[in-house]
Amino acid sequence: MQNTSRLDWSVQEFSQAEVVVKIVKTVEETGQALQLLQQRKTVILVLDRLNAEQAQRVVDWMAGGTCAIDGQTFWIGEKTFLFVPNQVEIKSSRSAPAPVSPYLKNKQPSPSLK
Repeated sequence: MQNTSRLDWSVQEFSQAEVVVKIVKTVEETGQALQLLQQRKTVILVLDRLNAEQAQRVVDWMAGGTCAIDGQTFWIGEKTFLFVPNQVEIKSSRSAPAPVSPYLKNKQPSPSLK
């Protein structure tokens, strides 16, 4: 059996954490966001320019990529999500962060303010 070295995902002692905020306009942009996550960058996606079905596709794809690197996914706003690699710890004053946006789960448009 050939000896294969395992990838080291540990954080360098002096490396800086990077947070990237991306406003997603098309589903195709998800690949770029996944590459950022693979590079161990924290990614915040704003999906308010997508319809509910497109936004759900993006979240599903990103959540799968996040799970593959033992990261976490958090819903932080109506159509805004936080995807963090495994070396990032998220602390919140809430009892538990909401894992799913009610907007996407119900696929109903939010009421407009007039």
